[in-house]
Amino acid sequence: MADTMTPDTTTPETLQAEKELAEQAAAGEKRFDIGQFGEEVRRLMVVAAHPDDLETACGGTIGLLVRHGIEVTLVLGTHGDIGTHDPVMRREKLAAIRREETLAAAQVLGLKDVVFLGRHDGELVADLILRAEVANAYRRYQPDTVFTFDPYWAGQAHPDHTAAGRAALDAYMPSKMELYHLEQLVDGVKVADVKRFFFFGGSDRKGEIVIDIAPAWELKGRATKRHTSQFGQGEEALKWLAEWNHEIGRCCGLEYAESFSSMHVW
Repeated sequence: MADTMTPDTTTPETLQAEKELAEQAAAGEKRFDIGQFGEEVRRLMVVAAHPDDLETACGGTIGLLVRHGIEVTLVLGTHGDIGTHDPVMRREKLAAIRREETLAAAQVLGLKDVVFLGRHDGELVADLILRAEVANAYRRYQPDTVFTFDPYWAGQAHPDHTAAGRAALDAYMPSKMELYHLEQLVDGVKVADVKRFFFFGGSDRKGEIVIDIAPAWELKGRATKRHTSQFGQGEEALKWLAEWNHEIGRCCGLEYAESFSSMHVW
């Protein structure tokens, strides 16, 4: 099933961050638009673990970025092929279903492309092979910005999320080096030039970015509901998502919001 665990909002650090955001919002010192990612963003890559990670964790923000003309590509680590409690379902069939759902959701959001890396759900490991595959994606699509999970977040309970974030970061430096996997640098493909990382789904890092996704809430819902095997079509199935995004926005007086943290790279 889809991982519907939401970040713990009761830690002292989180409560202090919420207080600071609320104070900044009240003083008019805080902005909540996609410009917080930087005006230089042109091509974005999302490195995720499961077919519905993008839609649930940052689908509203992605919708706003695409509307703004940003090119977005999804790199997906696993098939999502254990995401069911149906005892008669088979992994191969579920993988095929979830692939089609991913492509349907991508079409709703206006993604440029989806790269399927094809690992089994629950078995994603940030090894050298996965690192090279992500580096290859960086080189082929030339993103200037990457969204992924924070692999060092203490509250992360899903190993696939940790592995996806770790592989995304581990691929950054070697993807820039000419002698790393020379076989990738053919047919005009050049070394990568990722300039910024942003983490979704929870982080211990300071400097939280909050995005007002109310203008894209309906779009996010439509894209998420394309994952019918996980959420069905009813509004009740996404009640947890509305509550999560409402909770993120509560500190800043926003109806629905998504949050990110950033990591400096060079």
